[in-house]
Amino acid sequence: MLVAIELLFSPYKVAFLVFWFYLCMYLLQRFELSSLISARLKPWTNVLMLFAAPFVLFLFFTHEVFKKVEQTGVSIVDAFITTFGHAIKTIKYIKLGGARGNASIILLDPSGRSIHEIYGGKSNDDYAKQTVAVAERLIGDAVEMLASDILINPAENFDYDVRFRVDGVLSPYKKIDSFLCGAVVNSIKAISGMDIAEKRRPQDGAFVAKTPDGSVSFRVASAGILHGEKLSIRILNQNLAPQTLSEIGMDERTCQIVRDILSKDSGMILFCGPTGSGKSTSLYAMLREIDFYTRNVITIEDPVEYVLTGASQIEVNSKADITFAKSLRSILRQDPDVIMVGEIRDEETASIALKASQTGHMVLATLHSSSNSAALVRLLDLHISPLLMASGLNLIISQRLVRKLCNECKSEASLSDAQINALRQKNIDPGNIYAPVGCSKCGGTGYKGRIGVFDIMVIDDEVKRKISESKITVASSVKDDEQMKNNLHKQAMKLVIAGVTSLEEIKRIS
Repeated sequence: MLVAIELLFSPYKVAFLVFWFYLCMYLLQRFELSSLISARLKPWTNVLMLFAAPFVLFLFFTHEVFKKVEQTGVSIVDAFITTFGHAIKTIKYIKLGGARGNASIILLDPSGRSIHEIYGGKSNDDYAKQTVAVAERLIGDAVEMLASDILINPAENFDYDVRFRVDGVLSPYKKIDSFLCGAVVNSIKAISGMDIAEKRRPQDGAFVAKTPDGSVSFRVASAGILHGEKLSIRILNQNLAPQTLSEIGMDERTCQIVRDILSKDSGMILFCGPTGSGKSTSLYAMLREIDFYTRNVITIEDPVEYVLTGASQIEVNSKADITFAKSLRSILRQDPDVIMVGEIRDEETASIALKASQTGHMVLATLHSSSNSAALVRLLDLHISPLLMASGLNLIISQRLVRKLCNECKSEASLSDAQINALRQKNIDPGNIYAPVGCSKCGGTGYKGRIGVFDIMVIDDEVKRKISESKITVASSVKDDEQMKNNLHKQAMKLVIAGVTSLEEIKRIS
């Protein structure tokens, strides 16, 4: 009798039963929205799945193998390998989040209505439910992988390529059937306030996602291209934004220079760099250095990326005739102490901003240019007078971003003899140099997160004299570009020595 009791409660049997139960529940959730099962048979299939889900999965898998053999004429072994590989690739991106996909995320339109309410997810239409589930899982996975952008592109084979931009690098997410992905695109356009019937004219929209960690904002842009409609989604996750100057990568010396200039009553700090170099994030970090209770801070942005409590934020809207220049003119009558201009794009905006910096306002702005000297040439190209530039500018900062090595998997770099000798000549220990490896924590890339490197130009009396005497030319700008690259390389090399990034990363900014 004692032997029977021991066998009945064997830990192996208990472990197997627990495993079998959770496997059945998981597969039940995965098949609940499957289009392979009709709505009429769904209740009976669910009951069957509760008891024999692995066997049902095996039957579906076998059906797919023989279907592939019949359609393509390949051997059973090749069909099995192909089908199994496709299943593993799909499972890689599936989260254990229930029938709704990523159940912890709720997609809302600007008015607060959920995607289920807008796109019919609450109806009995299984296809609508599946569409909403795929959209939620797609957005949820992007947020979880810390992506900054989602690109949904129609391809030549009528499938859609979905890619995520993580740490500035595009990587494939998965391919989605054109019929299903077309519906997903429509559902995202619907919650973004866009016209789903218009597929050729470019449109812009926005939506919000509620997650356990807070709210995440999304900016959506559509465009009609050769094989269909492309969707680009920018992810603005305020919870991940660096909060301080040191967090964005500024050393103590640069931080002190920025703080000293920010404490002044007037002047301009200009951030330069290409698209995606983190200029706006750095501006937000600067604004957080300011006491919003003692200084009136007003921003003009396109769009507003992060909410700053205590600041007055204005969003540019060309349809409503709200431009940078017109907004800048109007806020000068609202007694601002600090003005942030999201981007200087034209002569009028540049002129008003520089004049404001001379009349008792601290102005922070960004400008697309390759270097600090190129920024001065760009302002001259916008017909800004050298005297206005010399009297208004206080500081110009060029910025680039490098990826940080994943602390979980980075390992000592394997260097060539030439590299080792070059490092030793600079009194650098080669043992402190690390390289990316790749693990589950970083998605196999070897990198996780980014940090900024900066080249600063303080507009002192000597630089002001050169500007006012029109000694800043294209030729001098090209020469200064080389100096900027050297400065950025030195800063990035310090990060390499500290084990923060790799030698391969600094080659991208050198």
